[in-house]
Order: sequence, then structure tokens, then C-alpha cells
Amino acid sequence: MSMTPQEAFARSQSGFAAYRDHRFVDAESVADAILAGLPKDPNGLYLKAICRRARQDPTAALHWIKQACDAAPGQLGFELAAAQILGDLKEFDAARSRFKAIADAFPTAVDPHLMRGLLERQVDDLDAARQAYQQALDLSETNIEARRGLAWVCENQRDWTSARIHADAVLASEPTDPVALSARSGADMADGEPEAARTLIETQFDASRSTASHNASVWRRLGDACEAMGDHEAAFSAWQAGYGALREHLAPGGQFLDEMHGLDSLKRLKTAYGKLSPPKSVSASEGRSPIFLVGFPRSGTTLLEQILASHSAVTSSDEAALLQPILDEAGDSTESLRRFFAALPRNRARLQSEYWERVDRMATPGSAVFIDKLPLNLPWLGVIGQVFPNARIILALRDPRDAVFSTFKRLFRLNTAMLRTYTLADTVALYDAAMAAADAGRRIAPDLRVTELRYEDLVIDMKDEIARVLLALGLEWESEMADYRERLSPSLSTPSAPQVEQAIHDKAIGAWRHQAAALAPYADQLAPWVTRWRYPER
Repeated sequence: MSMTPQEAFARSQSGFAAYRDHRFVDAESVADAILAGLPKDPNGLYLKAICRRARQDPTAALHWIKQACDAAPGQLGFELAAAQILGDLKEFDAARSRFKAIADAFPTAVDPHLMRGLLERQVDDLDAARQAYQQALDLSETNIEARRGLAWVCENQRDWTSARIHADAVLASEPTDPVALSARSGADMADGEPEAARTLIETQFDASRSTASHNASVWRRLGDACEAMGDHEAAFSAWQAGYGALREHLAPGGQFLDEMHGLDSLKRLKTAYGKLSPPKSVSASEGRSPIFLVGFPRSGTTLLEQILASHSAVTSSDEAALLQPILDEAGDSTESLRRFFAALPRNRARLQSEYWERVDRMATPGSAVFIDKLPLNLPWLGVIGQVFPNARIILALRDPRDAVFSTFKRLFRLNTAMLRTYTLADTVALYDAAMAAADAGRRIAPDLRVTELRYEDLVIDMKDEIARVLLALGLEWESEMADYRERLSPSLSTPSAPQVEQAIHDKAIGAWRHQAAALAPYADQLAPWVTRWRYPER
């Protein structure tokens, strides 16, 4: 059925209204009807593209938005959508180039800079995100989105002075804004004013006015403030409320992603290790020895990495997923691992070579030692030991109760594993599964050289403990390592970064006792690990 441009325009307005109401199926039906009658109608093509994007089909979205841009060249909205879709497809350089071209073509437009800020946040380039938001603010000093973006970036960069300035600017017009409340209360906490942070949140926060994702950071700040004031019950209630709502939002009804590194994946991995006989031992080869720093989150891995990386001969990975191609090839099921180990004699050299190619793109030229630090490579020790017979493992340990509760309260960024840290029960289950898989993996690779280091020993006797680890790596203590905080990586962005920037202290040892009541239901689940790692029962 043919359609005139005027009729198509009128129909498109109802489609855009449905899209704004999040009725994406209805909106796409309107787009299809328009395109059936007028296949090259720009609004119909654009509506089809944004509906495909909203329905998680970026490949199709790119197909339609390219047609829209060809049908109506130079349309700001169309061009912005094309850049966003490129970002969805992880074509980040192409997306950046498109945003730059848009900004050049529309020099007074704010949106290209705001959207590029979101893109840079997606890839964790906080400096680039900050620059983009600042460019938007330079064009419009009253733009709330630019201020909000800067407040978020400055909070994550721990630039508390700037975070406070931008957060206050947002709160002046939007007093309940969760992004600004999180940044401002974070600044109060950094200034040693938990009472001010708690009062601000309790006075102005309205969780019903925003999403669970935006609210979670405010709940985290409220919990931290209550904890700093010694109100541990209120702290747990805040974390539990905010993180539980976020988990339900991300995984309704408890339906979790079952990808590699998730809870179910770790359980499969442990089962697979148990069903397989250890492959024939391979003599440690000469040449480079990979060093893997592993441990459950919040067990001191970041602190240990930064101290070791202050040695003149050491470079570290800062949690790059360098092992992932090997893990993808191995899989986490009994059959996939059986096939992987059977083929390993002919594949081992290739896997090692490809791994070192990835390392060499990151390592400082001339550094003698490279430490691959990614805590939750922990369950993969069986695979690591078979692929790299001469590997060295540094296993960071901490009282399981402290490690579990500290992980739960930190609000890690979402990935398959960390989705399981948004409730205390899930965090306990993740710890149990990760440690059980690691133990089973060590039986598959019985010759693996493991150096264990307990967080509690590290913070009490740092020099001797680090010297012991260095000895295992063939290195010696350097006096400059005592001043490791002066050499912290400028890109350090893990959840432990604020603690690592502080002087070493032992205040966190045994902190779980403040939350003994919350942990009590999981005592039996954690007890074997408390015993295994030689911690006191109480």
C-alpha cells in the first residue's frame, strides 16, 4: 500500500510516542507499516533503527540507521544514533570518529559530547569521558547532563573537590538526583564527614524516583557512612536494600546469566576437574615463567599487585583478561575440558605463544617479570597449570568472612561473576564455588608452584611478606618498595583503589565480627574454608 510523505510523517509521530513510552513492539510495527508504503522514508528508517537498538539487535539497527542517514544526510539525530549503535557493536574507534565528525558539523551542539562521554565510560576511559563532558559544559554552562556526567567521572577518579562542585550544581536544581547524591556523599566521606553524608542521603534521597542501577551507588554510600559511624545494623540494611533491588532489576526472579565465570560455571568446572584424571605431567619448560596473582576479591590482590609493581623489574596487568582466549578454548564442562587436555600436547606451544604476544603488548619494555593479576582466574588453576607447566601462582588469602562481607558491600561493576555479589547469600556461594574449583584444579595440576600470602600477614609485616614472595619470583627486596604508594598506577581503578592509596593498616582485620549476625546463616558454608586457611573460628 503506497503512502505519501505527509501520511508517513503523521504515522511516524505515533510511533515515536510509543517509543518514548517504551512500547518498542508497537513503535516498530508503525515503522514497518511506514516502510511497507514508503521504503525510503527517513523517519520510518530511523524509527526502525532505534527500535532494533532498543530490542538489543544492534547489527540490524546499524543496517537501518545507515539507510536513514543516506535518505536524509546531515540530520543530527540520525547521525548521533549511528554513532551510538557503533558503540553498541563495540566498534569504539568508528564511534569516536563519528562523534567527532558530528561535533565538527554541529559546533554548537551539546549532545555529541554528552553521548561520547557515555561511550568513554563504557570502555572505562575516564579521562576521555571527562574531556567530553567538559566540552559539553563549555558549550552550555547550565547543562545538567554535563554536570551529572562530570560528577560521576570525578567521583570514580576520586577527584573529590571537583566531584563536590559538579554534584552541588546538579543538586541545586534536582535535589534527589542519585548520581549527584552519590558523588556529594562520597566527597563528604573522603573528607571524614560520614555524618554529613548520611544526613544528606536520608534527607534528600528518594529511591522511588530513579532506577535501581542509579540508586545502588547511593545505598552504598549510605551503608558506608553508617558503618563509619559504628551503626553496623543500619549499614547492612542499606547495602541489602540497594543491592537486592539492583539484582532483582538485572536478574528478575533470580534468573542469572550462566556464562563462564558465573556461579554455575564454577560449579561445572569443579565437577569437571573431579571427573578427569590429571593429564600426563609435563616437565617445566625453559624460558619465560608466567606469574598469576589470584584470589577471591577483596583479599588484598590489588594491594599486593601495587607493592610488587613498584619493583624496578616488575610490570603488572591491572586486571586485563589475558587468559580469556585460553579459557574460552578450554570451556568449563567435563567434555570440553577432556577435549582440551587431549589436544594440549599439540596446542600448548601455540597457546603459550599467543599468550605472550598479548602480554608483550602490555608489559613495560625491559621488565624482567610480568604479573598477570586477575583475582577470579582462581578457579582455573587446573587449566593454567597444564598450559603453563612452569607457571608460578601467588594466591592471596584473607579470612573468608572478611573477604565475603567486604566483597558484598563494595558494589562491584556488573559482570557475570559479580552479579553474584549483590546479595550476601550469593557472595558466600560464589566464594565457596571459586575456592572449591581452585582446590579441584590444583589436583589436576599437582606440580603447580603456589605461594600463599595472607592479607593479615601482609598488613602486619609487609616487608618480610613481600620479600618472601619476591624470593619465589627470583627477585630481591628494593628499599624503594617501602614507598610503593608514590608509584601507584595512574590507571588504578579497581574497587580497592581508595584503600590501596592509604597507608597500610590492620583496621580491617576481623571486621566481619561487626556483621556476625548477618553472616550467621552462612557459618556452616564458610566453616570449612575458615579451617582450610587456618583462621580462628571466632
